[in-house]
Amino acid sequence: MRIVIAGAGEVGYSLAMSLASNHDVIVIEKDYSRYERVSELDVVTIQGNAANSKILKEAEVEKADVFLAVTGNDEANLLSGLAAKKVGAKNVIVRVENPEYVEKPIVRDHPLGFDVILCPQLALAHEAARLIGIPGAIEIVTFSGGRVEMIELQVMKNSRADGTKIRDLNLPPNVIITSVYRNGEIEIPRGDTVLRAGDRVAVVGRTEDIEALKGVFGPPVTRRVVIFGAGTIGSYIARILGKGRMSVKLIESSMEKCESLSAELENVKIVCGDATDLEFLVEEEVGKSDAVVATTESDEKNLLISLLSKNLGARTAIAKVEKREYVKLFEAVGVDVALNPRSVTYHEVNKLLRRMQIETVAEIEGTAVIEVVVKNPKLVGKSFKELDLPEDAIIGTVVRREECLIPRGDTRLELNDRLLVFARWDEIEKIEEIFE
Repeated sequence: MRIVIAGAGEVGYSLAMSLASNHDVIVIEKDYSRYERVSELDVVTIQGNAANSKILKEAEVEKADVFLAVTGNDEANLLSGLAAKKVGAKNVIVRVENPEYVEKPIVRDHPLGFDVILCPQLALAHEAARLIGIPGAIEIVTFSGGRVEMIELQVMKNSRADGTKIRDLNLPPNVIITSVYRNGEIEIPRGDTVLRAGDRVAVVGRTEDIEALKGVFGPPVTRRVVIFGAGTIGSYIARILGKGRMSVKLIESSMEKCESLSAELENVKIVCGDATDLEFLVEEEVGKSDAVVATTESDEKNLLISLLSKNLGARTAIAKVEKREYVKLFEAVGVDVALNPRSVTYHEVNKLLRRMQIETVAEIEGTAVIEVVVKNPKLVGKSFKELDLPEDAIIGTVVRREECLIPRGDTRLELNDRLLVFARWDEIEKIEEIFE
């Protein structure tokens, strides 16, 4: 495919690097230092403003299979996306940071002509709210048009799962543990696999059955939540959680923001104060929280808030992290979940670019998880052991009609089966070829 990327920031650079080996990639970047950096990749680079018609003409956008607008400027992304669509780009994907342009995290077939608009801020807020709803959850990915979910959960100490064999967990019939991440390695579990505190497990099930996991891997209910930072993400999380039965407190240092939100968030207690002041945190009983969410504009401040809250006794800490390289660091020093807005864009764009039957792309501990639909009649009736999958690829689950099945070597494929495949990122193209 011919792919034009507008913007060589963190997202644009990562996309260019991952796509360059299999596609013709052209990158447009205005900033000279970023232009120089991306020029080191095997891509065509053009220095200039992506919203400039002359620059778009130079990039031959009219021939593009995909135009990705991922600069740091919403207006430039929207304008360049409109121009790209008008001149003939087949698919246009635009990222916007300001939620005023969209009403939900991902909008497809936008009235203005964009194929997809992504708002990573809202996507992150939705993910954080969903994680809080299921204690122990680290990441949630939706498959099969919303009918099936995969959740990555951490086994908490003294939970029902801690020290228990998988077969003795009595999970619902349509909920399956597909993998266990332990000691830096992914294992395919069996019925007699004993789970231990600290294990991270990937669980797949029908969306309506996932609720049954509450209390299995962590405490059964989240009652008290404290959110730090009343920016876009923090206020949106508060708005979502405020509709439920939780006690939600939003802490913000700006009196102006506090006063503004007081009229909007009726079911949320808004407190003005310094989130890094230990005495203030003690006074607000942050240590009694089931979950704290740090969403200020500073990564360092979010880390400090999370660790202080955990030290005071808060059960779970979730932090927004702008720098992707900090995610593993945050989790290594005690933050339970570190969420990066740019990762949302990166993974969604990767998913949209996958050809043919590849419908969803996610990531669990560095391993890609893809959803493959069996459409090729030649594959029907074949057993799993007959598939020429890459050595490190694993089929974790088969979604057949309304059921989630545990695959075995002699399990035979049926038309429209949906397979969740765990594989290395560089193996995805091979898997695509098998199921074409």
